[in-house]
Amino acid sequence: MVNENKALHAQLNEAEILAQKILARKPDNLDALNGLGLILMQRQRFGEALEQFKRALKVGVDCKDTRDNFVRSLVLFAKESWETGAYDNAASALRSGISSLPERLELHCHLSFVLSESGKHDEALIVSDQALSLNNEHPHPHDVKGLALLGLGRPKDALESLQCAITIDPNFVTALVNMSSALLELNLNEAAIEHLEHVLKQNPNNAQALNNMGLALAGRVMYPEAEQNLRAAIVKAPNFAEAHFNLSRILLMQGFYEEGWRENEWRWKCRDFPSTWRDFPYPRWRGEALKGKTILVWSEQGIGDEIMFASPISDLLVDGAKLVLECGERLVPLFSRSFKGAIVVARQNPPDKLIREAQVDYQIPMASLCTYYRNTKESFHQAPTRYLTADPGRLSELRSRYMGSGKGPFIGICWRSGNPIAGMERSAPLEQWDEILSQPNCKFVSLQYGEVETDLTALRNRLGIEVFHDKKIKPLMNAEDWFAQVAAMDLVISVDNSTIQVSGSQGIPTWTLLNVLPEWRFGMEGCGHDWHSSVVVYRQVSRGDWQSVFKTLLADLQNWLHSRS
Repeated sequence: MVNENKALHAQLNEAEILAQKILARKPDNLDALNGLGLILMQRQRFGEALEQFKRALKVGVDCKDTRDNFVRSLVLFAKESWETGAYDNAASALRSGISSLPERLELHCHLSFVLSESGKHDEALIVSDQALSLNNEHPHPHDVKGLALLGLGRPKDALESLQCAITIDPNFVTALVNMSSALLELNLNEAAIEHLEHVLKQNPNNAQALNNMGLALAGRVMYPEAEQNLRAAIVKAPNFAEAHFNLSRILLMQGFYEEGWRENEWRWKCRDFPSTWRDFPYPRWRGEALKGKTILVWSEQGIGDEIMFASPISDLLVDGAKLVLECGERLVPLFSRSFKGAIVVARQNPPDKLIREAQVDYQIPMASLCTYYRNTKESFHQAPTRYLTADPGRLSELRSRYMGSGKGPFIGICWRSGNPIAGMERSAPLEQWDEILSQPNCKFVSLQYGEVETDLTALRNRLGIEVFHDKKIKPLMNAEDWFAQVAAMDLVISVDNSTIQVSGSQGIPTWTLLNVLPEWRFGMEGCGHDWHSSVVVYRQVSRGDWQSVFKTLLADLQNWLHSRS
């Protein structure tokens, strides 16, 4: 085999040299241009091959082989570009190709695909419609239109388009796989599993189908089976970042923290990950001794994640590190107060000059601290119960104000999640809280962010119950007020939203209401919460069943109130 490869390499070298010699004498020799392009394609030098076929196209645009070679080389160049993240290069090349050969369906379809992959779903939809105007009896334009519609958050419309593709060609693999993505978006996990069983029977090595099967099984709370499929996807495609990231969440859900955090590092290679890598010129910290060293920790993801992933920072300080912490602007005063001696700056571009002046030895994204400090169950149990501290003066002021509004204990409530994907399933409508809110000898305070007057007015009209709403507190605008208000509570009862991170990080007793398929951070079972020892979890038994949750919650609340009387 080695000798055969050497012989082929030598033949290709010889052929390339010959073609170059011919073109040196006759630059417009169509056969030589096509021949050199084919040689370069065989050697996987797709960009160079494309240049030769561009020249060939100018000489012999009427030659079918030349047009076909140009399109093949362009598609291969675009594929090489998008696989390395160079989406703009791929799109630019495809647009140029379309201007030369506007009738070629595959160029429009590949352009639509590239635009979807780069997050330009509106443009992708326009291009897919252009492809359909060329030929609506081919599955490919229907497939890429479905992909664009998925990206636009229109899974029902996507399903319709993908069904058209499959009707035309029942074995069109990408449409079959994209259909499973649409079913997952619609939370039709059982239908997705049934569909994917058929797809994988015909295409057992399709990594995307295996990944989607893992997600569908996780949606049915079948975590070991989900893990098996995600591992299989990674075997087929070792650099499939989304499969690694999905596996990390399944492992973390099951409490397999060491491997879970390792797999979680793939998050930075996922196209849809909501944070951007901060390219600081300092070595990545990988567990080296920190005594006397300065480490830059930079936050990532949403504000709830920033609060939760700040938990291991206390461990850094215990290990003798000098801390520079970059975070969202709202959290700067809170983190400065909570982590004594740290330099805390707001995230900005270019970075705050205090970072440059701090003589940093190492840097690390905040969630990656967990690789070293939260890699076992025991490491969570040994963590401080309280690691963030509200402003004492603001806390005292709010506590006094609430004492004037009625007799405590004060119980803060949140009933709605703002999560754009799972918010509806996580939310427990206020109508279901009637028995809880009817309990005497306590004062309920709304901690809910966003618009609440409609819900509170309906409650007042229905039961005559007044839940105190402090209109001066704007949780999503002023974190100092938010943390002080939550700290003023004797108990917090909330669905899964950022409020439980605020209460849990301060050690405030918190009862969390979880839907049947919670986030990975809550684990698979139990009433405890690894991240916050002050949090007690109340889990749905079946999807949408808040009634049984509130029944248990009511009994516990009555006991809690009795114990304080």
